[in-house]
Amino acid sequence: MKRFFLLIFFALISSFTFGRSGHGITLTDHGRIKVLSSFKILDQIDLYNEYTRYTTLNHEGGTEVRVLEILKRDVQDGERGMWMYVLLVSPMWVESGEWLERYEKFLIFLPDSVPVFDYEE
Repeated sequence: MKRFFLLIFFALISSFTFGRSGHGITLTDHGRIKVLSSFKILDQIDLYNEYTRYTTLNHEGGTEVRVLEILKRDVQDGERGMWMYVLLVSPMWVESGEWLERYEKFLIFLPDSVPVFDYEE
């Protein structure tokens, strides 16, 4: 019986400690996103500039961005979301194997179904 309670106790502690994203504020209501907000996107997302479309890798660090401009709400591939012009806050590898430097500007479509992490206004 004692082992059972210890097992339950450690399961609860583990789920609290490791089950959380390990990040600050998680935002699922994208209506709160404003110009100059910053956040991380942990899912794959497409980054567009005037020349190329890059697809981010779905890695633990996520894609860190700062919002420069909120353009419009739209539907892409059957998903509702919003178009934003963002500044890449940290450098990263993308799916094509290219390295993107920080402070590059990109257009992104952020689906409503994708939560953002470490949200700051």
